[in-house]
Amino acid sequence: MQVIRTKIVATMGPACSSPEILHSLFEAGVDVCRINFSHGSFDEHLLMLRNIREAAARWRQPIAVLGDLCGPKIRVGDVVPDGVSINVGDPLSIQREACVATTTRISTTYARFVDEVRVGDRVLIEDGMLRFVCVEKDAAELRCNCTMGGVIRSHKGINLPGTPVSVPSITEFDWQCVDWAIENGLDYLALSFVRKAEDLQLLREHLVNKVADIHLIAKIEKPEAVRDIDAIIDNCDAVMVARGDLGVEMDVAQVPIIQKDLIRRCRSAGKPVIVATQMLQSMIENASPTRAEVSDVANAIFDGADAVMLSGETSVGRFPVGTVHMMAHVAETTEEYLVNQTQAIEPNLKLKTMQLSVAIAKGVRQIVQDLKAALVIVWSQTGATAQIFSKMRFPVPIIALSSEHRALRRMALHYGVIPQEMAPPRDMGLLVYNVDAMVQQNKFAEAGSRVVIVAGSSLGTPGTLNGIVIHTIGETWKLADRATASALLASENA
Repeated sequence: MQVIRTKIVATMGPACSSPEILHSLFEAGVDVCRINFSHGSFDEHLLMLRNIREAAARWRQPIAVLGDLCGPKIRVGDVVPDGVSINVGDPLSIQREACVATTTRISTTYARFVDEVRVGDRVLIEDGMLRFVCVEKDAAELRCNCTMGGVIRSHKGINLPGTPVSVPSITEFDWQCVDWAIENGLDYLALSFVRKAEDLQLLREHLVNKVADIHLIAKIEKPEAVRDIDAIIDNCDAVMVARGDLGVEMDVAQVPIIQKDLIRRCRSAGKPVIVATQMLQSMIENASPTRAEVSDVANAIFDGADAVMLSGETSVGRFPVGTVHMMAHVAETTEEYLVNQTQAIEPNLKLKTMQLSVAIAKGVRQIVQDLKAALVIVWSQTGATAQIFSKMRFPVPIIALSSEHRALRRMALHYGVIPQEMAPPRDMGLLVYNVDAMVQQNKFAEAGSRVVIVAGSSLGTPGTLNGIVIHTIGETWKLADRATASALLASENA
């Protein structure tokens, strides 16, 4: 069975809003749907969420939904629909009061923008596509000169590299989005512009108080986050390498190095990591990617990323389904090369907890290699064990079983994991019987294939992982009763 192990995150938008297109995206390889709270209203997000769930029900595979919080992102105010053009050397005033932009004047969404930007500071718009330098200011506005021109459009992001700003890490609008995510049962929340571990702790405390089972993703896009990265990884459930703002806030030549370092740290910590921004950017307009983009996706997989993300390519692009097909094709080809490498490097997991799961995962990995097993099937009620197994980079797919819908959807982000719903069987014998039927029904493996089943004595109860069964698909397997077992033991000892 050929399975794409790298997970694909697709950003939702007008280009993929219907259940039919969403179903096509899932068929093409999308595992996680990203709702970007920076664009659209709550009513629009609710409609999108309903369409995602309708399409996922038809697809019959768990699809995770990720809500991406805006964070303290400073944005351009309102601009005429076609945008305004500005050239190198042109002056631009950025005023305190809101206005509809002209070729010489714009406003921003940040009330203290004029107060905190200093003369000599750089002002970058749309990931640095347009660049300005502040040359003078007064109480009402900043006056800047353009050093790199282009078209200014509504609500594009503004970066201020080197300018200290007092905006909180979680804004009032973010809190509204968090409560909306809780109310509507989202699976992940991504916190933008994380600066320190305390930012995540604040959001986590809110979720705990609301009894909300939502996992947190830390978006790394600020120099402060890179400096506090180990504490941030400890306090999140997953990491996103948000290369757009990261490449604007820092030296762009450092971004590939930071990406590799973050992936390595997350693999060691057992945390999923997503690589994002401009992965197949040219496919917003073109039916084929550039060679450099294909290499970028492949290199993220070589580095050990769990997931790769599409932004404008699926939200507003002309070829959303074709883009996912291309991403999946690159992933499949890259993974085939990696699986065939004879000297696979075993990840060095350094976890403070779940040592039993780590030890069992290492042992199962060796069993799979020695016996050339076709699958690993693991019972993972909460998804935590599946996450550990994912980080071991098995050469075969991992089927993760659970009866919890939320856990199954969250597992859609884990590399190499295929989540499957199953009611907890009463004993190991029934588990093996159910697994055999499920594997053959879904054509995960053929009759005669060996699989390794990992589960605990109390199926459905977290923290009871203690059993490994090597099973041949299609063969009858059952537990011996106590009397039979005693008789067998006696004959062996005779």
